[in-house]
Amino acid sequence: MKVALIIPGSIWYAPYVRNYTRILDEQKVEYSIISWNREGDDKPEGFQYNVLCTKGHGSAGFSAYKGYVRFIKSTIKQQGFNRIIVFGPQMACLLSAYLLMNFRGRYMIDYRDLSIEQKPIFRQLFAVMLKYSCVNVISSPGFKCCLPKNKYYLSHNFDERLVLDVLNRPEAGDTFYADEGIDILTIGAIRDYSSNIEVTKAIVNEDGFTLRFVGRGKGTVEHLQEYCKEAQANNVCFIGGYEKNEEAGYIKSCTFMNIFYPRIITHDTALSNRFYNSLIHRKPMIVTKGTIQGDYAEKYNVGVAIDDCRNLVGELKTFIKQDYKEYCKRADDLLKEFLKDQREFVEAVIRFVT
Repeated sequence: MKVALIIPGSIWYAPYVRNYTRILDEQKVEYSIISWNREGDDKPEGFQYNVLCTKGHGSAGFSAYKGYVRFIKSTIKQQGFNRIIVFGPQMACLLSAYLLMNFRGRYMIDYRDLSIEQKPIFRQLFAVMLKYSCVNVISSPGFKCCLPKNKYYLSHNFDERLVLDVLNRPEAGDTFYADEGIDILTIGAIRDYSSNIEVTKAIVNEDGFTLRFVGRGKGTVEHLQEYCKEAQANNVCFIGGYEKNEEAGYIKSCTFMNIFYPRIITHDTALSNRFYNSLIHRKPMIVTKGTIQGDYAEKYNVGVAIDDCRNLVGELKTFIKQDYKEYCKRADDLLKEFLKDQREFVEAVIRFVT
């Protein structure tokens, strides 16, 4: 068995691929990642299409994708893969004819963001790809309202072993660690200017608060920095790209995880990496009310769900007056629910590759 994992862009933006590589490593299945090194800074791994997108990771147009698709087909043929895991609806649609002709029943689709399949011209095509896929995986139950009726496995974006370790480990301390001030962390891909500037305006130069942006986001980060310079912000800092093994350190030193997004369907239905990191590291989240993340936060009381940031400072001060240990128990209860989904997903992947 030889498996190709096809991601739509750079490996840095696809941490979810490790959900699969862990399983394949444990099953001793041969595999390779096929990726598009769009910004030229991914470390060498698998087979990489090294054509740069000069305007940023999200700037690739259809003509650029055509080159990547040719690279994928050539790599599959040369390497003799006999199982395909394709990530994202755009790649599933762009490779549709090739996969249906050569890998019908021998490919699976991993779906993590609403994309071109929501457009009428692609909706029917993606439905066909789901029909003939061996396994269909989604990363959020919120997506079901936007997809054809089908059997979907839920893949939560965490390492199951890490979650089990967290659940077996007592909480570290008795407080939310706010004695030296409330630190708000935005970590990962920083894409949404409208929501991040709203959080920034609510926190800038607020006594007892700090705000950190850790990660990359061409355009968005620069505009946020411009605002902070004009506002003479003394409590906002920006740290660029980081190594994955540095992520936990940044999270452990914060008080709240910022996951406040604008109200658009793509964000309303998705569960983000920050959402899981919030639960795993027992750091309460700031989320958007009325979204799938906001619903979980309110149901389990693991963070602050807000419509806007007008009273953000007051909401955060109120939240950390709660009992920290009780908060940790609620976060752990939610992780236990997610583990049930994850085990079904792992079993489905094992059946697919063995």
